[in-house]
Amino acid sequence: MENDLISIIIPIYNVEEYIEECLESIQKQTYTNIEVILVDDGSMDNSVAIAQRKFLDDDRFKLIHQENAGLSAARNRGIKEAQGEYIVLVDSDDKVTSDYIEYLYAMIRKYNVKIATCAHQSLPRKQKPKKIVDPRTYTISTKEYFKKLGDKELPFQLGVAAWGRIYKKELFTNINYPEGKLFEDTATTYKLYLEAGTTAIGEEIKYLYCQNENSIVQKGFNKTRFQFLDNEKKMHDDLKAIYPDIEKSLDRRYQYALMNTLAHIVISPNNMEFKSEQIKLKNDILKGFGEKIFDKKNNKKDIFGLISLRLGLPFYRMSFKVFKKMKKRGLGE
Repeated sequence: MENDLISIIIPIYNVEEYIEECLESIQKQTYTNIEVILVDDGSMDNSVAIAQRKFLDDDRFKLIHQENAGLSAARNRGIKEAQGEYIVLVDSDDKVTSDYIEYLYAMIRKYNVKIATCAHQSLPRKQKPKKIVDPRTYTISTKEYFKKLGDKELPFQLGVAAWGRIYKKELFTNINYPEGKLFEDTATTYKLYLEAGTTAIGEEIKYLYCQNENSIVQKGFNKTRFQFLDNEKKMHDDLKAIYPDIEKSLDRRYQYALMNTLAHIVISPNNMEFKSEQIKLKNDILKGFGEKIFDKKNNKKDIFGLISLRLGLPFYRMSFKVFKKMKKRGLGE
């Protein structure tokens, strides 16, 4: 079943330790009617040299150079150059299973949708993904997707990442990733879902998000991380205006964003630079504390976080450090 050309966009910036493993996983795809657009975003290490030496003899691979402009600009450039009917985005420090494209495309064909999403796993490098028992495929409306996202009822870490999905290219006609900004996935994916109306979901793990201490989301806190909170608030407000009857679910998602942002501040060595922000975030999170504690949609980690925060910021810091250690060992999912 190989009909449509599928364009795989892979921005490259200083990932020499990981690029070969990533591109090998793409080259070995069982669905072969692909073009692989590598966008060199002004990389300064050996990443591009590795790609040129080992992969450009495959005529499906194409390399584009641009001055460093960030992940959003690199994705936008790749999408603009793409000749395929469908777009798949892969980060150059991650990897995928050999049937990743075949699996996503099969759902597109089976359900006649414009977006299909697979499960992913965040895991340390060299660790094998878990095996899903009796995985399903099915469709879900955009409204239900974001209701379940807020209520933590989506399986296997499904969220708003750009990767782990296949998109009909036409969805990007009037939607771009915001250039010059971080956490661009939060600002963009929900708009694509609104445009599509429906998504197919496959519960098998096909995308492996490899934990990388040098990636944007793994670094210590700085003020640019507030862009994540800004984007989450915009997503919350836009979806609430369209789907007012799922407001509580959207509020739960925004609570996650608040708690996550505060956690990354308190564990940072420069946390005292953001003392006033910590107090504001703490107050916002603890509004309606009693109701949140007894909210059955909040999982044990949320409840533990809320209680530890009620006891004070030092307790919250300690609890998040414990969670981070568990996650690094693959126990915190």
